[in-house]
Amino acid sequence: MALGSLALLTIGAVVLFFTPVLGVRSVRIEGTRVLEPSRVRQVAAIERGTPMVRVDRSGVRRRVNGISRIDTATVRLSLPATVVIGVEERRPVMYTGTPGGFRLVDDEGVGFATVTERPSELPELRLDSEQGTKRVRMAAVTAVTALDEKTLDQVSTVRVGTGTGAPRIRMSLTRGRTVEWGGPGESERKATVLRVLLTRPGELYDVTSPELPTVS
Repeated sequence: MALGSLALLTIGAVVLFFTPVLGVRSVRIEGTRVLEPSRVRQVAAIERGTPMVRVDRSGVRRRVNGISRIDTATVRLSLPATVVIGVEERRPVMYTGTPGGFRLVDDEGVGFATVTERPSELPELRLDSEQGTKRVRMAAVTAVTALDEKTLDQVSTVRVGTGTGAPRIRMSLTRGRTVEWGGPGESERKATVLRVLLTRPGELYDVTSPELPTVS
């Protein structure tokens, strides 16, 4: 009796770990917006027939996270035979011009993809210096992501100067208007003040000191 049970357990283990009977039959990709699911499957490199219990989920996740457009990835097993890969793509908030096209920048200041057509729905980021690029990008991101949608739609260019101190931000708006933003500090408050200021006619909107904003 004991030998029979042991034999059944052994057979079960062999079927589970070493045969394609309970192997991967499909890989489902969830969450893609720009990426083709086939691209994610290719990078995931999960062989059809791999026993489900032997799928290296951490390895799959690591490979998929290597795709520049992907921010995070999750991998789970859906029995009996499907591997589900969920991805969250990076969302661009600005772009920078490069010799090869236009580099998309996400809300973490990461340049993650280059496209050939100018993303007209996004503001362009211009840096006066390449020194401390990540820090300078994050200053611009802090300002831009504080804006409400209506205000953001009016922003065409975000220029960041470094000089010898903290990053200084200036925004070019539609209709030839300019916003002097100053540093990234108090960005939420500056955004609130700017929304009100833009209801007034003017060419230069200064929210460098949100307590004393000016329009001229």
